[in-house]
Amino acid sequence: MFEKSSVVFALVVTALWGCATGVQAQTPASADSSAEAPELPPPSASATDFWATDLGSGTAQRGKASWYGKRFHGRRTASGEIFKMSALTAAHRTLPLLSYAKVTLLSTGKSVIVRINDRGPHILTHRIIDLSQAAAAELGLLDRGTGDVLVERVVARSDDDPPPAPPPLRLPPLWNR
Repeated sequence: MFEKSSVVFALVVTALWGCATGVQAQTPASADSSAEAPELPPPSASATDFWATDLGSGTAQRGKASWYGKRFHGRRTASGEIFKMSALTAAHRTLPLLSYAKVTLLSTGKSVIVRINDRGPHILTHRIIDLSQAAAAELGLLDRGTGDVLVERVVARSDDDPPPAPPPLRLPPLWNR
């Protein structure tokens, strides 16, 4: 009746069509503003307010970062929050949602603390993090679009924690004459 190749072709086209449509499950927005996620205070831009998390070796990631803004502004993120391109947030594939990360642009040494509130970037893009427009502006990535970064997971310090230890002294070598 039907040729085997035409049936296989139809199944492949159907599968590809389903992947290409990009259907996303979204929760309906309610008219009640109290149903939205609570507005968290913006993270401090000072790195001294955060401790690096000791998660063992290999916890910091080096790779490419990009940014996203206007196209996604006002949409829900994976954490359920509404994306605001003016907030210091980011999308990461594996860091826990609503955790914090310190992103350092390797070419300039500039850093910014962001809250992970979304998932991404897509695995085929070879990027490790997508920053909000505000975070990209802090790092100076708006004109470039992408940049090489170091991403480290951090946790907020509490007032009970001891102050951070000063960095070790690096003295120049002594040369004997």
